[in-house]
Amino acid sequence: MALSAGVAVAAAPTAAANSPIGSCYGGDFRWTAVDGGITMTPQLLTFASVGRLWGCEGVSGITHGKFTGVHVAWSDCMHPADGPLTVDIIWSNGATSKLEGPWPVGMMQPTVGQLQVMNGMGEGSRVKVNAWYEMMTPEQINGCMAQGISTGVGRMTAEIVA
Repeated sequence: MALSAGVAVAAAPTAAANSPIGSCYGGDFRWTAVDGGITMTPQLLTFASVGRLWGCEGVSGITHGKFTGVHVAWSDCMHPADGPLTVDIIWSNGATSKLEGPWPVGMMQPTVGQLQVMNGMGEGSRVKVNAWYEMMTPEQINGCMAQGISTGVGRMTAEIVA
């Protein structure tokens, strides 16, 4: 029941309506519950994530990035996470972006959602994120039935949608 991830893509300062601005075709992340683990009992948890983006296109000088995220979410093994996500990205050219938005992770994958670029590169844009969380591994199933799931991994893609 992996949780909390987020990602943005390199965004150009201006672009025509409905034209692609930027995208990153690959990425991976690790999430960690900082105050417990996901169990069968619903509880409010905070998740920290770290990750990488690659294959970024659309903005000169940006090919990849690194990010950290914080996801505060109601969570249990049957409903992995539902709550706000904040993501900070450092791009390969040194620019930064901060994204925020709702991020409901469910059992069905991928998790698809949109995050708002709140400041930095791409400010005012929305980013569509597709995140595939590792789910239903033997370790996760055993963790749900015992001490809880405290960490997991996933992969992602993302693109500017507006």
